Amino acid sequence: RAAVHRGLEWLAKNQRPGGSWSLLRPYTSGAAEGQENEAAATAMALLAFQGAGNTHRFGEFQRVVADGWQWLLKQQGADGCFFQRGLYHSRFYTQGQCTIALCELYGMTADQALREPAQRAIEYILNSQSSEGGWRYIPQSDSDVSVTGWILMAMQSARMAGLEVPDENFRRVERFLDKVALEGGSQYPYRRGEEARLSMTAEGLLCRQYLGWKQSDPRLIEGMRWITSPENLIDFNKDRDAYYWYYATQAAHHMEGDYWKRWNEVMRQALPEQQIKRGKEAGSWDPLKPTRDRYEANGGRLYVTCLHIYMLEVYYRHLPLYAKISSFLQTTP
Repeated sequence: RAAVHRGLEWLAKNQRPGGSWSLLRPYTSGAAEGQENEAAATAMALLAFQGAGNTHRFGEFQRVVADGWQWLLKQQGADGCFFQRGLYHSRFYTQGQCTIALCELYGMTADQALREPAQRAIEYILNSQSSEGGWRYIPQSDSDVSVTGWILMAMQSARMAGLEVPDENFRRVERFLDKVALEGGSQYPYRRGEEARLSMTAEGLLCRQYLGWKQSDPRLIEGMRWITSPENLIDFNKDRDAYYWYYATQAAHHMEGDYWKRWNEVMRQALPEQQIKRGKEAGSWDPLKPTRDRYEANGGRLYVTCLHIYMLEVYYRHLPLYAKISSFLQTTP
């Protein structure tokens, strides 16, 4: 919690006067020039604040969240799309992140002023689903596991908030994952026909968990064994990949048992240790040190900091999918 709070203080300090955030500045080690995406940066920051219980109505960072949403809601088009400018491949990453944040906020507060823009955001997603069953860069055109995972989480957030999301759209995602899956469903590539990746496997298995695979499913067990094997645990000195770590954290948390124990024992130690403790960037994580994060050029310091905050919020942000609520409450401080 202390590490999360330090991260939120850094984000609050770097909010721009209009309420938004930038992937590039005003901090050091931002994303590369040409990678700016203010809507995505703002959604990522808001998700971090909301994950710690802050909304536009209550919380220590209430004003920060309120200002952020006042800016972000103005970016949504009449069709529900939040992506207005930037690199074309960012469209549905941006839509997914903004929609998750918006539906989560609506679910947390039941603020009826948020219902219509949240439903509009979901309608844009549903209308953009490709014939293959997923999403990629252009509406109704193609699918990859990476973009589809963010969009599925947006659909799940909407459903949990009480918004309308037809079952058929979830089934189409399931059919897409069936087509792209490797090793009988235990591993996943970025796109059909490519080799399996750890990051895509973690994201694909998380999708499967939300789509109804049982905790005892052999495919899920085999995939989680690969993810939580010693050579694939969090290590800032080799193969640094906050994207992979973010999805693996969620999948392991929901899997529970030895899988979560192995992952969490490393995560809870490594992330706070690597957080900057002093100076201008205190509370953030450096995307270049001790090694370069795989996607630092795309997202920079804000990106890795937000993903690390989400990982440390998993303890109180997500009820394990397979846990019985009564037993969970008895064992959770």
